[in-house]
Amino acid sequence: MLKQLSTMNIEELASYIYEFLKNKEIEVILVGGACVSVYSKNAYISGDLDLITYHEGKKIKQLLSEIGFEYTKSRYFIHKNTEFIVEFVNPPISVGNEPVHNFATIKTSIGEIKLLTPTDTVKDRLSAYYHWNDDQSLEQALLVIKEVPVDIKNIEEWSGREGFSEKYQIFYKKYLKGIN
Repeated sequence: MLKQLSTMNIEELASYIYEFLKNKEIEVILVGGACVSVYSKNAYISGDLDLITYHEGKKIKQLLSEIGFEYTKSRYFIHKNTEFIVEFVNPPISVGNEPVHNFATIKTSIGEIKLLTPTDTVKDRLSAYYHWNDDQSLEQALLVIKEVPVDIKNIEEWSGREGFSEKYQIFYKKYLKGIN
């Protein structure tokens, strides 16, 4: 028996939506803060699921309505049995100026989720820190690193290509502090 939406955590809800849409031949990728929730084991809890798809919005609206999600004027999907908001953000999938082509797939008690890799999740959060001085995003990047391995060299090189080598050093010092 499927778990009730009202008792699903963000990872389970993402998996539920992913599996439902996959069965309708619609591929979605989880991005943003919900990836931080998944990888940090809910040390950070996002209030929404950001999904990206290359399929038509009208079809997504119709399909999600079949499982009780209502599309709002503010471009979100809500469901009376969950506090989490679902949003479809525009493609392409990128972190900063870098397109993303490789993804992770994880298994949950509900099924699978396709999402950004841990390394790309950190880069996504650092992008917000770099561009908007969002200290909360910096902390979210560090929460991911505490729980799962990332390619720190890849993050350093990407930070340089993005033009933020100096801000990377702030991140790196905090990273080193966290692993020692």
